[in-house]
Amino acid sequence: MLKTVSLAVVSALCISASAVAAPHSASGIILTYDLNKDESLPLEEFVDARRARFNASDSNKDGVLDESEYVYEWEGKVEKRLAEDRKASVKQTHIRFHAVDSNDDEFITIDEVNAVGERSFSRMDSDNDGVVALGDPEPAPRRSASQEKDDKPELVQRPMLRMPTSHNIEGFVTLYDQNGDEKVTKEEFHAVRKAQFQRTDENSDDKLTEQEYVLEFEDRLDAQIEKTHEGQIKQTYVRFEVLDTDENGKMTFSEYMVSGFNAFHRYDTNGDGYLTLADPAPAPRQQEQSDTTTAQVSE
Repeated sequence: MLKTVSLAVVSALCISASAVAAPHSASGIILTYDLNKDESLPLEEFVDARRARFNASDSNKDGVLDESEYVYEWEGKVEKRLAEDRKASVKQTHIRFHAVDSNDDEFITIDEVNAVGERSFSRMDSDNDGVVALGDPEPAPRRSASQEKDDKPELVQRPMLRMPTSHNIEGFVTLYDQNGDEKVTKEEFHAVRKAQFQRTDENSDDKLTEQEYVLEFEDRLDAQIEKTHEGQIKQTYVRFEVLDTDENGKMTFSEYMVSGFNAFHRYDTNGDGYLTLADPAPAPRQQEQSDTTTAQVSE
């Protein structure tokens, strides 16, 4: 069966690889399709798991997926993943509150915000010229305690929900550049943070309670969830059109597996037919994060 499926999609792979290759991660694929949970995914097991997912999505049991079946299945996964990511993000926000509240008085003051800000700006200003600008060298990546202890790769699903980040130069400039000159002075940086503090301080008492701090973040979180959900569903319709190569409105299992084989072989970099975290990382592809025709088989 595996040989038959592989032969059936070989020509489609050659034609459509750049259009439908999944840019996710070995961890994501293994976590999703490793049926026996041994952290090793042979190609046969991967195909079996994909077949089970295809059959579960085929609600009318006609042996093919129409657009509504394909989108409905993925939308259910999107909503589940976003709910999990939201819960984790809110939990982390409570932790951040207590990290910023340096004197443990259950309030955050602007001075405490500025103290954290000074450390953040200094880290991003890696060339120590007092300005963070596009083109500056990226700061050294932060390493967790577990990473310091053990560099062994771990099976971790990437979050689907991603808030705008200030942990890289581009994100930092996007968030804090107020005059559009593609650089951030320390004055701009503190001005933006002060304005955010004032918006969060609902009763204007110059200090933030944990509730105020978390509620402000939840508002931004929910706006990002809505945006992410909309984008994911829009891309699902695009993926269906790309994978439905004969354009008959019905996706066969062979068409469905085009993206699957692309993803598996991309991360099986030693070519042994097994996907494990021991496989070296593949070479990065340009613009893979923004590829609107990506088939998300690893989710």
